[in-house]
Amino acid sequence: MYKRSTFATLLSHFFLGFFENDLIQSSGDMVTTIVRAISIVAAPGLMLAFFMQNQYPQRSAWGRIEDHYFFVLYPMLSMAGVAIFEWEMLFPGRLDFLVLSPMPLRGRVMLGAKAGALVLFLSLFLIASNAFGTFMLPLVSKEHFWRLVGAHLVAVTCSGIFGASAVIAAGGLLLCVLPPGVFKRILPLLQVLATTMLGLLLVHYVRFGDSLDEVLSTPLGRALNVPSFWFLGMYEWLLRGSSAAEFAVPMMQRGLWAIGVAWTTIVITYPLAWERMRRMTVEGEGGMRRGHSSAFVHGLINHVIPLPARRAIFYFIGQTIVRNSRYQVYLAMYSGTGLALAIACAGTFVNRGGQLHPAVSFSGLHAVMPLLLFWVVVGLRMAFGLPLNLPARWVFRVTGAPREACVSASRIWTLICGLAMLVFLLLLLRPGGFGARELLVQGVCGIVLCVLLVEGLLFADSGIPFAQPRSPGKASLPLLLTLFLGVLPVFCIGMVRAEMWLEHRLIWLPMLIVPVPMLYIVSGFLRRWSQAELEDGDEIESEFQLLGLGAE
Repeated sequence: MYKRSTFATLLSHFFLGFFENDLIQSSGDMVTTIVRAISIVAAPGLMLAFFMQNQYPQRSAWGRIEDHYFFVLYPMLSMAGVAIFEWEMLFPGRLDFLVLSPMPLRGRVMLGAKAGALVLFLSLFLIASNAFGTFMLPLVSKEHFWRLVGAHLVAVTCSGIFGASAVIAAGGLLLCVLPPGVFKRILPLLQVLATTMLGLLLVHYVRFGDSLDEVLSTPLGRALNVPSFWFLGMYEWLLRGSSAAEFAVPMMQRGLWAIGVAWTTIVITYPLAWERMRRMTVEGEGGMRRGHSSAFVHGLINHVIPLPARRAIFYFIGQTIVRNSRYQVYLAMYSGTGLALAIACAGTFVNRGGQLHPAVSFSGLHAVMPLLLFWVVVGLRMAFGLPLNLPARWVFRVTGAPREACVSASRIWTLICGLAMLVFLLLLLRPGGFGARELLVQGVCGIVLCVLLVEGLLFADSGIPFAQPRSPGKASLPLLLTLFLGVLPVFCIGMVRAEMWLEHRLIWLPMLIVPVPMLYIVSGFLRRWSQAELEDGDEIESEFQLLGLGAE
């Protein structure tokens, strides 16, 4: 009885730990957090099935396959995204290891509880992502209900299992193979690449969903390497049997083989990775090399940012991002999404001999710079608002440093990141066919765009990055959807046309500088006006006790 209650306690502790995350949780109500997260995952399946009801039963055969493809693709993307987002929770944290390891607990009890909590957590999201579509699609399609329910349930479940399993298997394998220091350094890059692949799969569906008959025509070629097609083949074979399209059987076979490989890798590597994480935590990481900035970098920062308070916040931002893996995951997912959109714009497919071949779009290359700069600035803007370092905020208050000096460091940090991304892009665009004229326009437009985005999106910030409590009701989901779905496409199209227009009329290029000082003056006025009422001591008293030692 004791062992069972211990296992149940650990299981509950580890399961709730997945939701005790400041990146998701906006309040202290755990039930509300769980319901909100599940609702976000479950909503797309219900919405799409509802909007498709007017297309049936006259929907064509390949149109039905396209609909099936979305329901197969969505759980794969959502489950892989959840696994990437919760990567640091796939194993017990440092505090769990330090507190639970000295206790008289058998290692397999703790391992089993964590594995059970992980399976329960992922199963919860897997069920949520498939719950509505499993029954709504058969209802609106007017086909054989129970056969379609069975094919749908098996295919989308296997797709979601593979999405989560692939991320866990890849992470566990690399954790076992690579040295700890190397693994920690490349983990954000791996998360960026994984998010980019998921984003490209979604973009591929949006762009080529209506031409699946061409993409999946025989011989299959490169289509055999697309994971979502594997489970689409499983869906069609379970539904149609021998009358299914020719791609169904080879795709299904590859999907079953991929699930087997992923699960075999997890069974082998997860216990080994667990032991390695435990040993790293208990024994310490003294053998790991810790990065130290050179004297040249310190001198350059001291010269560029002479004000001590601003320089302190500048170092605080960099060290916080390097030290806290939650910020790295968040920024990796933003960067991967932006990179996926940039690749989708720069690349295209041409039909040669009945086969689709990748090619580079010259006009699409013009969208790469504004897209990536937008996602860099917005990603950092969102990350600065995550309250994971609230205990540190009082340090900057007692120094007596001006609030504006502290807050402006976040804009400087974001601007430097944007300019660094711009330089990197210019180096990549030169081999991509851009000449001196095109690079000049890209450079000037990029500098102006960095300033406009930083001043336009960060002008309302009035606190220390990473150290501001959430303000309920301040973050609006409709506002964010409007920003990403409404403003971003118009913004990118406008930037592409402006860049290509300026390439033929360089005389107008200096006119881009005019809005910069105007926006800087306006944003500075708005910041001073919004911060005027925050300069009293009320906020300081709410952050720490003054003990009544101040002068009268």
